[in-house]
Amino acid sequence: MKLSVAIFLSVLALATFRAGTESQEAQRPAKGAATASSDPTGSPGPYGPYPDWAGIWTLDFPKPGQPPGEAPVLTPPAAAELKTMEEAEARNEEPPTDAANCLPPGMPTIMFMPYDVEFLFTPGRVTIIQEAYMQVRRVFLDGRAHPAKLDPTFNGHSIGHWDGDTLVIDTVGLGHKTPLGYNHLNHGPNLHVVEQIRLTNPDQMEDRMTLTDPDVLAKPWHTVHTFTRHREWDQIEYVCEENNRNQIDSSGKVSPGLRK
Repeated sequence: MKLSVAIFLSVLALATFRAGTESQEAQRPAKGAATASSDPTGSPGPYGPYPDWAGIWTLDFPKPGQPPGEAPVLTPPAAAELKTMEEAEARNEEPPTDAANCLPPGMPTIMFMPYDVEFLFTPGRVTIIQEAYMQVRRVFLDGRAHPAKLDPTFNGHSIGHWDGDTLVIDTVGLGHKTPLGYNHLNHGPNLHVVEQIRLTNPDQMEDRMTLTDPDVLAKPWHTVHTFTRHREWDQIEYVCEENNRNQIDSSGKVSPGLRK
């Protein structure tokens, strides 16, 4: 289900185990992991049962007449930057973005792109695969904390735990300048994202996000995105360079026209 990159434009630290303790640690239940009583779905295991999130999940787009979600409250510099962008758009000047050069958008946009996502459960970890750009998020459920020093990455460093049937994910280390998820604004280097992901019915899921960014947001921004499950679908290969047909000049600026 590949779509044009232009559609998108509109919208780890690994644990270190000491020798001789690996087998013991592998049997240690994750901090905050679901238990058979807190989440009866899935098969019991050393880290609690795995919930039934199998299949492919696609973003639900807003329906006509649906109330808009919460708008972010921007800092004065961010508001001024947004005004400049909107004025350029009014002149039909498409802003240059790294996505036009096939760099992935990263968090938080990875979770609400018009492409599907898949969740894979293994002991102590949830792996989230986004079809677009074939991005991967690794959410560690083994009780570790965020490292004191993190190299900036597109998707950041994510740790999580189960609160009943809700997967709570805490993500930091988003040092790359990638979209905040509001118009064409980018987030700052100190973005902090907390997600609460749960099933609202067997084939519907919601991801409630709280985004805190002292450089862009005057106060935390709350968003809610919902997804529909397609049990019979599979993801397909996505290679951005095969779809990237926008004209790009030597400075990296994108033209709205297509290469012939």
